[in-house]
Amino acid sequence: MALKDGYDSIIQIRMQSFRRASRYMSGLIMFMYRSIESHVHPFWIQLFYFLFIDLFGSFLLMVLKPTDPTFKPRYIDMLFLSTSSLTVSGLATLEMERLSSSQIVVMSLLMLLGGELFVSMLTVFFRAGKQNATKLNVSRVNSVEIEMETIEIVRMESGLDITFKDLRQNSIKYLGFVILGYWVLFHLTGFIACFVYVSIISSAKEILNGKGINLGLFSFSTVVSSFANGGLIATNENMAIFGKNSGLLLFMVVLILAGNTLFPLFLRFLIWILKALFKNNEELEYMINSPKKLKFDQLLSNLGTFFQSATVIGMMISMVVTFCSINWSSPVFNGLNSYQKIINALFMSVNARHAGENSVDPSLISPAVLLLIIVMMYLPSSTTFMPIEEEEEKSYLEQKENSKGRRALIEKIIMPQFVCVIIFVIVACIVERRRLSRDPLNFSVLSIMFETVSAYGNVGLSMGYSCARLQKLHPEMTSCVDKPYSFVGFWSDEGKLLIAFVMMYGRLKKFSERNGKAWKL
Repeated sequence: MALKDGYDSIIQIRMQSFRRASRYMSGLIMFMYRSIESHVHPFWIQLFYFLFIDLFGSFLLMVLKPTDPTFKPRYIDMLFLSTSSLTVSGLATLEMERLSSSQIVVMSLLMLLGGELFVSMLTVFFRAGKQNATKLNVSRVNSVEIEMETIEIVRMESGLDITFKDLRQNSIKYLGFVILGYWVLFHLTGFIACFVYVSIISSAKEILNGKGINLGLFSFSTVVSSFANGGLIATNENMAIFGKNSGLLLFMVVLILAGNTLFPLFLRFLIWILKALFKNNEELEYMINSPKKLKFDQLLSNLGTFFQSATVIGMMISMVVTFCSINWSSPVFNGLNSYQKIINALFMSVNARHAGENSVDPSLISPAVLLLIIVMMYLPSSTTFMPIEEEEEKSYLEQKENSKGRRALIEKIIMPQFVCVIIFVIVACIVERRRLSRDPLNFSVLSIMFETVSAYGNVGLSMGYSCARLQKLHPEMTSCVDKPYSFVGFWSDEGKLLIAFVMMYGRLKKFSERNGKAWKL
């Protein structure tokens, strides 16, 4: 009995020590973050976040063994895959089916951590934590008795302002939990729905069983990739092998839109539902009526949400109409009926904006539609046609500009984003100049531009590489074998590193969206 009591006391002491150590470590981490956040620009914080996880992810992918024991991937390909996953770009330089289940899980987790919604959610929580710490420090100062009448008067006069600040701070914290609930809801319900579909629909189940892909693993990685707009699927053919599974494609369209381009609409709708359920909640009321004061770019006003959603839907419709009218009878839609053609056109139009999953072969698409896709890939997910600008929107943008201070001058003289993209294309052509002269049918300026813009937009669509085109010019190249991965997989190592850099630049392009205002065109 005494031995048991002594054992229990030791366990209790260790648990208390563990709790104290956990509190100390969490406090230390928050202190370090707040110290860095107050002195370092958010760009450098996010750059460190992505670089650290990128290198760690490439290490894990390299250490874990692939399914095929004869497959010996090089580190540059694993680094490229890690960068592509983390920046949710969707380009790959190796066959996905040669990766092991553990490598697919790591790849999915990288997309989870690098997704735009997840990073935005972390930013909101850190802002809420920082403001709570500031509030705590202020309360400690106010707890000290100061017998100065002037200070008491100022405190009384500013009481209303403090109340509004508290409401704003609480609303930011509530917003973080709303986004977290939204994020968990779509991943959980998405996984269940996808798993049920591939388990019940025999055509989808036979495809996965024939490839030896676990149904649960496929459902997990597909839902994560679609919601994060990552573009990487566990099959070599991406979603092209499921071109006739219209239900699965439509389900993924909803996930893709909810995770990126239509997130402002879904978020505002969710807040409106919560406001109806929890009446008289001041924080939810504040989110609805004063979204810009929360300084969360994806929480828009009623008018802003309408125009942003209308822009997304308008681009989708125009893309579907153009895609179908030009490619309806082309080899792109071989083996599909009319309904399946429309669904595949819709799937490609949604993915051309940011997600990068493909249900048809992009190399068979007509050049006119390819140019339209390049434009779509270049445009950020926040692109909005807004002819009417609200007063709140104007004041918010003016405040954002004025808060930059000396950085504004630097941003004005730096080259705008589209000039940087042009430079990237030129550099890519220089790096791959030998392949351009030797294999012009595959290494055309259009295909290089398509791949570069896809990397910059973090999309992932690729025209691929065809040995048949090479053998038209060089019949002796009989050893050439078609590979089911992105066109960049056939580039030189220098070209792959360039595209990896472009993907990272594209993932952080929101920090340079206002660059180049000094350049008048």
